[in-house]
Amino acid sequence: MNGNFFKSNWIYLIWCGIYFLFTWLFIGSGSTGVIGFISALLIYGISNLIALSPFGEAILRLINDIRTLDTRKEREYLMPIFEEVYSEAKKLDQNLRQIKLYIIDTMNLNACAIGFTTVAVTQGAIKTLTEDELKGIIAHEIGHIAKGHTIALLLTVIGNGIFTLIMVLSQIVANMITAFMVALEDNMLMRLMMSVSKNMFNLSYIMLIYLIQAILAINSRKNEFEADYFAYEIGYGENLLESLYILQENSMNRRLSVRDKLLSSHPHIAKRIGRLEAIIDREQTGVIPVIPVQRLLTEK
Repeated sequence: MNGNFFKSNWIYLIWCGIYFLFTWLFIGSGSTGVIGFISALLIYGISNLIALSPFGEAILRLINDIRTLDTRKEREYLMPIFEEVYSEAKKLDQNLRQIKLYIIDTMNLNACAIGFTTVAVTQGAIKTLTEDELKGIIAHEIGHIAKGHTIALLLTVIGNGIFTLIMVLSQIVANMITAFMVALEDNMLMRLMMSVSKNMFNLSYIMLIYLIQAILAINSRKNEFEADYFAYEIGYGENLLESLYILQENSMNRRLSVRDKLLSSHPHIAKRIGRLEAIIDREQTGVIPVIPVQRLLTEK
Protein backbone atom coordinates (compact mmCIF):
# COMPACT_ATOMS: atom_id res chain seq x y z
CA MET A 1 0.00 0.00 0.00
CA ASN A 2 1.82 3.11 -1.23
CA GLY A 3 1.53 6.75 -0.27
CA ASN A 4 -0.93 7.43 -3.09
CA PHE A 5 -3.61 5.55 -1.18
CA PHE A 6 -3.33 7.72 1.92
CA LYS A 7 -3.15 10.89 -0.18
CA SER A 8 -6.21 10.13 -2.30
CA ASN A 9 -8.31 8.15 0.14
CA TRP A 10 -7.77 9.51 3.65
CA ILE A 11 -11.51 9.99 3.93
CA TYR A 12 -12.00 6.24 3.54
CA LEU A 13 -9.69 5.60 6.48
CA ILE A 14 -11.70 8.04 8.61
CA TRP A 15 -14.87 6.27 7.50
CA CYS A 16 -13.43 2.87 8.45
CA GLY A 17 -12.64 4.21 11.93
CA ILE A 18 -16.16 5.63 12.33
CA TYR A 19 -17.69 2.44 10.97
CA PHE A 20 -15.72 0.31 13.42
CA LEU A 21 -16.73 2.41 16.42
CA PHE A 22 -20.37 2.56 15.36
CA THR A 23 -20.57 -1.18 14.74
CA TRP A 24 -18.82 -1.99 18.00
CA LEU A 25 -21.08 0.29 20.03
CA PHE A 26 -24.41 -0.66 18.48
CA ILE A 27 -24.00 -4.20 17.10
CA GLY A 28 -21.20 -5.49 19.27
CA SER A 29 -23.26 -7.90 21.33
CA GLY A 30 -23.17 -5.51 24.26
CA SER A 31 -19.42 -6.04 24.56
CA THR A 32 -18.09 -3.31 26.80
CA GLY A 33 -14.85 -2.50 28.49
CA VAL A 34 -11.30 -2.91 27.29
CA ILE A 35 -11.60 -6.62 26.53
CA GLY A 36 -14.71 -6.13 24.38
CA PHE A 37 -13.11 -3.28 22.47
CA ILE A 38 -9.84 -5.16 21.87
CA SER A 39 -11.75 -8.26 20.73
CA ALA A 40 -13.78 -6.22 18.23
CA LEU A 41 -10.64 -4.42 17.04
CA LEU A 42 -8.88 -7.76 16.51
CA ILE A 43 -11.80 -9.07 14.47
CA TYR A 44 -11.81 -5.87 12.41
CA GLY A 45 -8.07 -6.13 11.80
CA ILE A 46 -8.43 -9.73 10.60
CA SER A 47 -11.34 -8.72 8.35
CA ASN A 48 -9.23 -6.03 6.68
CA LEU A 49 -6.27 -8.38 6.28
CA ILE A 50 -8.58 -10.78 4.45
CA ALA A 51 -9.86 -7.88 2.34
CA LEU A 52 -6.33 -6.86 1.32
CA SER A 53 -5.30 -10.43 0.50
CA PRO A 54 -5.68 -12.05 -2.95
CA PHE A 55 -8.71 -13.83 -1.49
CA GLY A 56 -10.48 -10.50 -0.88
CA GLU A 57 -9.82 -9.42 -4.45
CA ALA A 58 -11.06 -12.79 -5.73
CA ILE A 59 -14.31 -12.31 -3.78
CA LEU A 60 -14.89 -8.96 -5.48
CA ARG A 61 -14.22 -10.51 -8.89
CA LEU A 62 -16.77 -13.21 -8.09
CA ILE A 63 -19.34 -10.67 -6.92
CA ASN A 64 -18.91 -8.66 -10.14
CA ASP A 65 -18.93 -11.73 -12.44
CA ILE A 66 -15.41 -10.99 -13.67
CA ARG A 67 -13.67 -13.78 -15.57
CA THR A 68 -10.34 -14.44 -17.24
CA LEU A 69 -9.68 -14.17 -20.98
CA ASP A 70 -10.73 -17.72 -21.80
CA THR A 71 -10.86 -17.81 -25.60
CA ARG A 72 -8.04 -17.53 -28.11
CA LYS A 73 -9.79 -14.63 -29.90
CA GLU A 74 -10.07 -12.69 -26.64
CA ARG A 75 -6.39 -13.17 -25.84
CA GLU A 76 -5.16 -12.42 -29.35
CA TYR A 77 -7.18 -9.21 -29.58
CA LEU A 78 -6.98 -7.81 -26.06
CA MET A 79 -3.57 -8.80 -24.74
CA PRO A 80 -1.48 -6.68 -27.18
CA ILE A 81 -3.69 -3.67 -26.35
CA PHE A 82 -3.38 -4.24 -22.62
CA GLU A 83 0.35 -4.99 -22.64
CA GLU A 84 1.14 -1.78 -24.55
CA VAL A 85 -0.74 0.39 -22.05
CA TYR A 86 0.56 -1.55 -19.05
CA SER A 87 4.13 -1.10 -20.28
CA GLU A 88 3.70 2.68 -20.50
CA ALA A 89 2.06 2.77 -17.06
CA LYS A 90 5.02 0.97 -15.47
CA LYS A 91 7.38 3.60 -16.89
CA LEU A 92 5.53 6.21 -14.83
CA ASP A 93 4.87 4.08 -11.76
CA GLN A 94 7.37 1.30 -11.15
CA ASN A 95 5.32 0.02 -8.20
CA LEU A 96 2.73 -1.45 -10.58
CA ARG A 97 3.11 -5.22 -10.57
CA GLN A 98 1.17 -8.24 -11.80
CA ILE A 99 -1.88 -6.40 -13.12
CA LYS A 100 -4.04 -8.68 -15.26
CA LEU A 101 -6.85 -8.06 -17.72
CA TYR A 102 -10.28 -9.65 -17.25
CA ILE A 103 -13.68 -9.58 -18.95
CA ILE A 104 -17.22 -8.90 -17.73
CA ASP A 105 -19.91 -10.53 -19.86
CA THR A 106 -22.33 -7.64 -20.15
CA MET A 107 -23.09 -5.39 -23.09
CA ASN A 108 -22.95 -2.26 -20.95
CA LEU A 109 -20.11 -0.03 -22.10
CA ASN A 110 -17.94 -0.04 -19.01
CA ALA A 111 -14.69 -1.06 -17.33
CA CYS A 112 -13.46 -1.33 -13.75
CA ALA A 113 -10.40 -1.86 -11.58
CA ILE A 114 -10.33 -3.95 -8.40
CA GLY A 115 -7.73 -4.35 -5.68
CA PHE A 116 -4.07 -4.55 -6.63
CA THR A 117 -4.10 -6.60 -9.84
CA THR A 118 -7.49 -6.57 -11.59
CA VAL A 119 -8.55 -4.52 -14.61
CA ALA A 120 -11.72 -5.63 -16.38
CA VAL A 121 -13.52 -4.48 -19.51
CA THR A 122 -17.05 -5.36 -20.53
CA GLN A 123 -18.06 -7.10 -23.72
CA GLY A 124 -19.93 -3.91 -24.55
CA ALA A 125 -16.70 -1.91 -24.42
CA ILE A 126 -14.86 -4.52 -26.49
CA LYS A 127 -17.56 -4.55 -29.18
CA THR A 128 -18.16 -0.78 -29.26
CA LEU A 129 -14.74 0.85 -28.86
CA THR A 130 -11.81 0.81 -31.24
CA GLU A 131 -8.40 -0.48 -30.15
CA ASP A 132 -7.18 3.06 -29.46
CA GLU A 133 -10.28 3.89 -27.44
CA LEU A 134 -9.89 0.70 -25.43
CA LYS A 135 -6.34 1.77 -24.63
CA GLY A 136 -7.66 4.99 -23.13
CA ILE A 137 -10.19 3.15 -20.95
CA ILE A 138 -7.58 0.63 -19.78
CA ALA A 139 -5.10 3.43 -19.00
CA HIS A 140 -7.77 5.09 -16.85
CA GLU A 141 -8.44 1.87 -14.92
CA ILE A 142 -4.74 1.22 -14.34
CA GLY A 143 -4.63 4.78 -13.01
CA HIS A 144 -7.12 3.79 -10.30
CA ILE A 145 -4.77 1.01 -9.17
CA ALA A 146 -1.71 3.26 -9.37
CA LYS A 147 -3.40 5.89 -7.17
CA GLY A 148 -4.61 3.33 -4.62
CA HIS A 149 -8.30 4.04 -5.23
CA THR A 150 -9.15 0.36 -5.54
CA ILE A 151 -7.72 -0.50 -2.12
CA ALA A 152 -10.44 1.62 -0.55
CA LEU A 153 -13.06 -0.54 -2.27
CA LEU A 154 -11.55 -3.68 -0.76
CA LEU A 155 -11.61 -2.20 2.73
CA THR A 156 -15.11 -0.79 2.39
CA VAL A 157 -16.84 -3.76 0.78
CA ILE A 158 -14.89 -6.80 1.98
CA GLY A 159 -13.26 -5.62 5.22
CA ASN A 160 -16.30 -3.84 6.60
CA GLY A 161 -18.59 -6.52 5.20
CA ILE A 162 -16.89 -9.41 6.99
CA PHE A 163 -16.67 -7.44 10.22
CA THR A 164 -20.36 -6.49 10.06
CA LEU A 165 -21.41 -10.08 9.36
CA ILE A 166 -19.53 -11.34 12.42
CA MET A 167 -20.92 -8.58 14.61
CA VAL A 168 -24.49 -9.10 13.40
CA LEU A 169 -24.32 -12.84 14.00
CA SER A 170 -23.01 -12.27 17.51
CA GLN A 171 -25.77 -9.70 18.09
CA ILE A 172 -28.40 -12.20 16.99
CA VAL A 173 -27.10 -14.69 19.53
CA ALA A 174 -27.10 -12.02 22.25
CA ASN A 175 -30.65 -10.96 21.38
CA MET A 176 -31.86 -14.55 21.54
CA ILE A 177 -30.35 -14.93 24.99
CA THR A 178 -31.87 -11.63 26.15
CA ALA A 179 -35.29 -12.52 24.73
CA PHE A 180 -35.16 -15.85 26.52
CA MET A 181 -34.32 -14.14 29.81
CA VAL A 182 -37.13 -11.60 29.33
CA ALA A 183 -39.60 -14.36 28.58
CA LEU A 184 -38.66 -16.08 31.79
CA GLU A 185 -39.14 -12.89 33.80
CA ASP A 186 -42.08 -11.61 31.71
CA ASN A 187 -40.72 -8.06 32.13
CA MET A 188 -42.83 -5.64 30.03
CA LEU A 189 -40.56 -2.67 30.75
CA MET A 190 -37.50 -4.53 29.49
CA ARG A 191 -39.31 -5.52 26.30
CA LEU A 192 -40.31 -1.89 25.71
CA MET A 193 -36.75 -0.65 26.25
CA MET A 194 -35.41 -3.27 23.84
CA SER A 195 -37.94 -2.23 21.17
CA VAL A 196 -37.15 1.49 21.54
CA SER A 197 -33.40 0.95 21.45
CA LYS A 198 -33.69 -1.27 18.37
CA ASN A 199 -35.74 1.36 16.49
CA MET A 200 -33.31 4.11 17.46
CA PHE A 201 -30.40 2.02 16.21
CA ASN A 202 -32.11 1.30 12.89
CA LEU A 203 -32.81 5.01 12.33
CA SER A 204 -29.27 6.01 13.31
CA TYR A 205 -27.79 3.34 11.08
CA ILE A 206 -29.80 4.43 8.03
CA MET A 207 -28.89 8.09 8.54
CA LEU A 208 -25.19 7.29 8.99
CA ILE A 209 -25.05 5.04 5.93
CA TYR A 210 -26.64 7.64 3.64
CA LEU A 211 -24.44 10.43 4.98
CA ILE A 212 -21.23 8.51 4.58
CA GLN A 213 -22.23 7.22 1.13
CA ALA A 214 -22.66 10.81 -0.03
CA ILE A 215 -19.25 11.78 1.39
CA LEU A 216 -17.51 8.76 -0.14
CA ALA A 217 -19.20 9.47 -3.48
CA ILE A 218 -17.63 12.95 -3.51
CA ASN A 219 -14.20 11.41 -2.93
CA SER A 220 -14.83 8.78 -5.59
CA ARG A 221 -15.75 11.43 -8.16
CA LYS A 222 -12.48 13.22 -7.41
CA ASN A 223 -10.65 9.93 -7.93
CA GLU A 224 -12.12 9.65 -11.42
CA PHE A 225 -10.43 12.91 -12.41
CA GLU A 226 -7.13 11.63 -10.98
CA ALA A 227 -7.39 8.41 -13.01
CA ASP A 228 -8.15 10.45 -16.14
CA TYR A 229 -5.03 12.50 -15.50
CA PHE A 230 -2.95 9.33 -15.10
CA ALA A 231 -4.15 8.16 -18.53
CA TYR A 232 -3.06 11.52 -19.93
CA GLU A 233 0.33 11.31 -18.22
CA ILE A 234 1.19 7.96 -19.82
CA GLY A 235 0.18 9.17 -23.27
CA TYR A 236 -3.44 8.06 -23.65
CA GLY A 237 -5.31 11.28 -22.95
CA GLU A 238 -6.65 11.63 -26.50
CA ASN A 239 -7.62 7.95 -26.55
CA LEU A 240 -9.56 8.32 -23.31
CA LEU A 241 -11.19 11.50 -24.58
CA GLU A 242 -12.60 9.71 -27.61
CA SER A 243 -13.92 6.86 -25.47
CA LEU A 244 -15.58 9.33 -23.08
CA TYR A 245 -17.43 10.96 -25.98
CA ILE A 246 -18.77 7.55 -27.01
CA LEU A 247 -19.70 6.75 -23.42
CA GLN A 248 -21.52 10.09 -23.24
CA GLU A 249 -23.55 9.21 -26.35
CA ASN A 250 -24.47 5.83 -24.88
CA SER A 251 -25.68 7.32 -21.62
CA MET A 252 -27.74 10.23 -22.95
CA ASN A 253 -31.08 8.50 -22.24
CA ARG A 254 -30.28 7.75 -18.60
CA ARG A 255 -31.94 10.16 -16.22
CA LEU A 256 -30.74 10.11 -12.62
CA SER A 257 -32.78 11.00 -9.56
CA VAL A 258 -31.48 13.52 -7.03
CA ARG A 259 -30.54 10.61 -4.73
CA ASP A 260 -28.65 8.84 -7.52
CA LYS A 261 -26.75 12.04 -8.35
CA LEU A 262 -25.72 12.53 -4.72
CA LEU A 263 -24.54 8.93 -4.37
CA SER A 264 -23.01 8.58 -7.84
CA SER A 265 -19.40 7.40 -7.77
CA HIS A 266 -18.65 9.08 -11.13
CA PRO A 267 -18.84 12.76 -12.08
CA HIS A 268 -20.88 13.88 -15.06
CA ILE A 269 -19.12 12.67 -18.22
CA ALA A 270 -19.18 16.16 -19.71
CA LYS A 271 -17.18 17.44 -16.75
CA ARG A 272 -14.56 14.72 -17.27
CA ILE A 273 -14.38 15.55 -20.96
CA GLY A 274 -14.03 19.27 -20.23
CA ARG A 275 -11.25 18.78 -17.67
CA LEU A 276 -9.33 16.42 -19.96
CA GLU A 277 -9.68 18.75 -22.94
CA ALA A 278 -8.40 21.62 -20.81
CA ILE A 279 -5.30 19.64 -19.83
CA ILE A 280 -4.60 18.62 -23.45
CA ASP A 281 -5.23 22.13 -24.83
CA ARG A 282 -2.94 23.78 -22.30
CA GLU A 283 -0.11 21.49 -23.29
CA GLN A 284 -0.65 21.77 -27.04
CA THR A 285 -0.89 25.57 -27.16
CA GLY A 286 2.35 26.00 -25.26
CA VAL A 287 1.09 29.33 -23.92
CA ILE A 288 -0.11 28.15 -20.53
CA PRO A 289 1.89 25.38 -18.87
CA VAL A 290 0.15 22.20 -17.91
CA ILE A 291 -1.04 22.69 -14.34
CA PRO A 292 -1.20 20.01 -11.67
CA VAL A 293 -4.37 17.92 -11.52
CA GLN A 294 -4.98 19.14 -7.95
CA ARG A 295 -5.69 22.64 -9.26
CA LEU A 296 -7.77 21.40 -12.14
CA LEU A 297 -9.95 19.50 -9.68
CA THR A 298 -10.74 22.71 -7.83
CA GLU A 299 -11.48 24.81 -10.91
CA LYS A 300 -15.14 25.50 -11.57
